[in-house]
Amino acid sequence: MNLFIDLLIVCPLLFLAGLIDGISGGGGIISLPAYLLTGMPLDMAYGCNKMQSLLGTSASLFKYTKSKLIDPKPALIACITAIIGSMVSTRIMLSLDEGVKKGIVAGAMCFIIILTLFTTFCKLSKREKTKLELTPKTVIISLACGLLLGLYDGFFGPGCGTVALMLFTVLFGYDMRVATGNGKVIIVVSNLIALVSYIARGSIIYAIAIPASICNILGSYIGAHLAVKNGKRLVRGVLYLVIAVLLGQAFFKLI
Repeated sequence: MNLFIDLLIVCPLLFLAGLIDGISGGGGIISLPAYLLTGMPLDMAYGCNKMQSLLGTSASLFKYTKSKLIDPKPALIACITAIIGSMVSTRIMLSLDEGVKKGIVAGAMCFIIILTLFTTFCKLSKREKTKLELTPKTVIISLACGLLLGLYDGFFGPGCGTVALMLFTVLFGYDMRVATGNGKVIIVVSNLIALVSYIARGSIIYAIAIPASICNILGSYIGAHLAVKNGKRLVRGVLYLVIAVLLGQAFFKLI
């Protein structure tokens, strides 16, 4: 691999991925393919993507927290099972053959396309709730959401923010920005757990991952600022952009 050429490919795409991720989530659908464009093995691409996702999502999480667009109790409850899900799925993913991993990636891409299309028909922008009253039912649902997000993030990752957005808006009626903020709490925790495994395995190319992460952090913070400032309309618009990118990727693979 030519490091300079690889960085020219990855860094702009990772900035764009961060921008999208900071607004509505789903930036991983750009970042993971960006790493794969360099020709690195899938395990290395996953490891670099986890490092960048952790740092970039943390930057946007800081902005959402500062703007009070997070409902902390349900998010932290969900983190309990997200840790378990991420640990289990990451270990399974690292033990699988390359061909099986590619099959999981292809299947997950189809799933996130369908899920993202589904969110457009749920009238998510009409949800207004910013705080959730904790009851035994909402605690159980929060734990279930955390487990699902942790498993998904460990097995695949890209689109996890979109999955979180859908879960927190549809199941709890959250405002789209609060749903995005809650999702970022869980994704940061899940990515941290997964990243430890990839570091221990030596599956990160730091010469690419560190510059790419810096670009992603910048994009994530700017994206979060735009989402906080311009509200649900921008989040919804970027969600449509994510759908277009997903469909474009699927069409390209079919060709």
